[in-house]
Amino acid sequence: MAREIKRSKQTTKNIVLATESPVEGTTQVTPEVIEIIAQIATQEVPGVYSMRGKLSDHFTGAFGSNGRGKGVELTQSEDGLIIDAYVFLQYGVAVPKVALAIQNAIRSQISSMTDLLIVQTNVHVSGIVPEKLSSKIDPDNLFGDVVTSEVPD
Repeated sequence: MAREIKRSKQTTKNIVLATESPVEGTTQVTPEVIEIIAQIATQEVPGVYSMRGKLSDHFTGAFGSNGRGKGVELTQSEDGLIIDAYVFLQYGVAVPKVALAIQNAIRSQISSMTDLLIVQTNVHVSGIVPEKLSSKIDPDNLFGDVVTSEVPD
């Protein structure tokens, strides 16, 4: 099994991209960029309601951490990158189909934008969000079709 390196503030290292260019030098990408690419790719998949992190970002922000790459965690292993996406899906979608679409979208976007090797793309469904029911209450007629009768004088 490949040794995994979990990312923390102390061990965050830029990822060097392989380039075929006669110009000397390197191109480096921070792990946060990869997380954001994966987040945007995931949010564009039909059936995804949102990514994990909206409420928890407020708490982590208060304690000095930030919520970059909301809902996406990146792990660098000796074999390549492992990406974990945490999502909330819309009610009524086929979970396996949406999860597969998320995996394909993440792999496609990261591959086309960075040419990095992704060895695993894991989708964690954190919840299902039911569709909002339309309100059947008319604010101008709160009591429905109540007919008022006139009281004789």
